[in-house]
Amino acid sequence: MNIAVCDDEENIRSYIKQLVEMQNISCRMIEFSSGEELLRFWEQEDREQIDILFLDISMDGTDGMKTAEQIRDWKEEREEPMWGSLPLLIFVTGYPEYMQKAFSVNAFQYLVKPVDEKEFEDVFAQALRECRCLNRKKNTRPKEILIRNGNCTRNVLVDDVCYIESSNRKIIVSLRGEEIECYGKISEMENELRKGFFRTHKGYLVNMKYVERYSRTEVQMKDGKRLPISKYKYQGFTKAYLEFITEDGG
Repeated sequence: MNIAVCDDEENIRSYIKQLVEMQNISCRMIEFSSGEELLRFWEQEDREQIDILFLDISMDGTDGMKTAEQIRDWKEEREEPMWGSLPLLIFVTGYPEYMQKAFSVNAFQYLVKPVDEKEFEDVFAQALRECRCLNRKKNTRPKEILIRNGNCTRNVLVDDVCYIESSNRKIIVSLRGEEIECYGKISEMENELRKGFFRTHKGYLVNMKYVERYSRTEVQMKDGKRLPISKYKYQGFTKAYLEFITEDGG
């Protein structure tokens, strides 16, 4: 588990680290002294996953709220889930009046300075439970999914789904031998399918079981179909695909 703290005061960063260490959890701590430093890290395609982020609001330069807004905008641009995804954002600030605005950037919780040890323990325990739940969901997937097409609803085996395409407020589910068109969001399908599937592009979700080969710009499926890979997704895809074929024995 990776836990990050972003605060322009070194003593506050040290205090948050100390409080985390008191929770007796095995983790790696990552420190950022400014919003700009955190955003530079976030822009890296091959960056490590942060599970919990403690973020100060009042900082010189890019403050915590603007930093969180930028991260939110990047997630929206890449059509990543806003809620129910990592990292869990916990604001740490001396200004309680920001509390309402904090939730506009999908903050998980809010701690007011000076941070009380018992309050920190409670909030951290909540975050830890949520992280474990999200990671369990990420590493499992259903055997079937429910697809609604007009007045018709049918169960589809997940293993039969080759890829899913988003087009004009509709999604096209490509199965072995047929396609099903229905209304919905590809981000919702991504959240439901999880393990074994990867979002290579804002408009495509692929089942790695049916990937024949790939390059920096596209994935070729076993049926010959070529699907694009976003430059933001390439590093993540190669890592996920290698893990998939290792687990699958392929």
